[in-house]
Amino acid sequence: MTRPTQAVIDLSALHHNLQRVRTCATQQRIIAVIKADGYGHGAVRIAHALSSKVEAFAVCCLEEAIELREAGIQLPIVLLEGFYQIEELPLIIEHNLQVVIHTPTQVTSLLKAQPERPISVWLKVDSGMHRLGFTPLEIGETWKRFTQCTHIAKPIRLMSHLS
Repeated sequence: MTRPTQAVIDLSALHHNLQRVRTCATQQRIIAVIKADGYGHGAVRIAHALSSKVEAFAVCCLEEAIELREAGIQLPIVLLEGFYQIEELPLIIEHNLQVVIHTPTQVTSLLKAQPERPISVWLKVDSGMHRLGFTPLEIGETWKRFTQCTHIAKPIRLMSHLS
């Protein structure tokens, strides 16, 4: 049985809300997180609507990122889950994606990899949720290892998840 509930995304309201964010953070670059199909509202539609108004997009997984690329989205795309298998790296490189690194396994795999060109990475800092990321004590050593690696693009970025 289908339910009569529906969500209507008013793109002019979305643009207005983004402009309000910009007035509060005038010098900041904005990454629009549109994972899970834009939280069920159509990631491709939202990405096209925001492409000229944000600096990048973030999605959960490789499949979501490829869908955006195939829809013509050219802005940087950040993979929040990073990669699960080293075999995903060729697709990540092909689609010019940035990856979040949040586990020791990802660090080891990436340092051993031999990609055809440098990969852009974000190191995730566990800021207290204790879900994903490196503790502030661990991040320094990981950062150092990545700065010495020629197939990791510079600059290396940091991120966290506050909620």
